[in-house]
Amino acid sequence: MNKYIIIIIALLVTSCGKKESTEVEQAPAVIQLSADQKQRAGIVFGKLEEREMSERISCTGLVDVPPISQASVSVPISGYVKNTFELLPGKQVSKGQLLATLTSLDFIQMQQEYLQAQSQMNLLVSERSRQQVLQSEEVGSKKKFQQSEADLGNLQALSKSLALKLEILGCDMKSLAQGNISSTLAVKSPIDGYIDEQFLAIGKFVSPTDVLVKIVGVAHKHIELKVFERDLAKIKVGQVIDFSGSGTMAQAKVFLVGKQVDLTTRLTPIHGHFVSDAAEANFTIGQFVNAEIQVGTQRMLTIPQAGLARVGKGGFIYVETANGAMKQIPVEVRGAMQAYVGIIPKQPLPAGQVVIQGASALEAIFAKD
Repeated sequence: MNKYIIIIIALLVTSCGKKESTEVEQAPAVIQLSADQKQRAGIVFGKLEEREMSERISCTGLVDVPPISQASVSVPISGYVKNTFELLPGKQVSKGQLLATLTSLDFIQMQQEYLQAQSQMNLLVSERSRQQVLQSEEVGSKKKFQQSEADLGNLQALSKSLALKLEILGCDMKSLAQGNISSTLAVKSPIDGYIDEQFLAIGKFVSPTDVLVKIVGVAHKHIELKVFERDLAKIKVGQVIDFSGSGTMAQAKVFLVGKQVDLTTRLTPIHGHFVSDAAEANFTIGQFVNAEIQVGTQRMLTIPQAGLARVGKGGFIYVETANGAMKQIPVEVRGAMQAYVGIIPKQPLPAGQVVIQGASALEAIFAKD
């Protein structure tokens, strides 16, 4: 008999314990404050008001430049680095600025072949003229005349090809025409910008596939953002983007909206152009930014900024109930302006006065409790 009584008592204790635990988990975040505590916290009461607020989509991204503002410098010929300069990452360079000089036996050989072709061409031009005269007087052979024309055409093609190759390598063709063969060729910057990386060393052998210097331009900076596919339908070209990076704030406008969702991340790129050139100069390529895209307006409940305790992307507001207790209400932030924040409460609002100033102090008090 005693055995059964003990079992029943144990079950009752367990049941009561579970009930108490459930009530604690579901208990609302409520505290009681004295009038002195409310005064020290700077609490001011008011009410939530409906306002027309801009709806925003929060996202993150980077400051970037288009391919036209990036350059990988190489040379289309093999050679050895003869001289280079102080090309440290971040150093500013101008378009056409000398970055290094190379010595190349292939470059010397190409100039030699060009001069030889030019010399032979003078001889072939004379030979064709002679065969043409003989042909007109019906003294010479037609076959010899045709051969002289073919030889001249082949040599002209070779000469033009060599001239184009030498021009690409930066050879001074006027100086070469006077018989001046250069032993070095110059490596110059193709754009204005900053050194990103360099792979130069005096005496290093380089081939056409080697990248010698990477340069990042400063023109046409933009922001590349990533948004979730669920928000794509709301984003349109021309919408305003408010963003910040390292404490610096600026505005951009949506210029391009990606047409494909990444299957792994479910994100789509959004391309934005700076509104102000002055603001563009304050941001660094590769800099991380937090952004909000203004996608329209919506009528919603609002509270003054001082009435919201921000936590992450949401936060809390506070309501004083009829018995004087302060209740914490979690909310979702849906929009913001200088004075007010648009919110959606995540649970029903109790009857009472809403705290419109002093929310941060209250959040600290709740956090201690």
